[in-house]
Amino acid sequence: MPKHSIGSTSTKPKNRAPKHQNSFAFVHNKNSKKTKQIYSKPILGVCPKCKEKLSWRKKYRKYKQLTQPKNCVQCKRRTIVS
Repeated sequence: MPKHSIGSTSTKPKNRAPKHQNSFAFVHNKNSKKTKQIYSKPILGVCPKCKEKLSWRKKYRKYKQLTQPKNCVQCKRRTIVS
């Protein structure tokens, strides 16, 4: 067995087809308390790119409430608080 160094890359081929195709789109529980809380938070004071990113996160249940403001990717200001 060949030994790989710590910083070596994987031997798997890149850009191959997915192993399994999704048969239906992701749908989360619309009646949960967490979903209602997430959707009730408005997206304010951000550039269009960050607004798009936050709305995607809300849609696919990846959204987490921030405790401190984050830097905007486009305008480089600490404006993202939602």
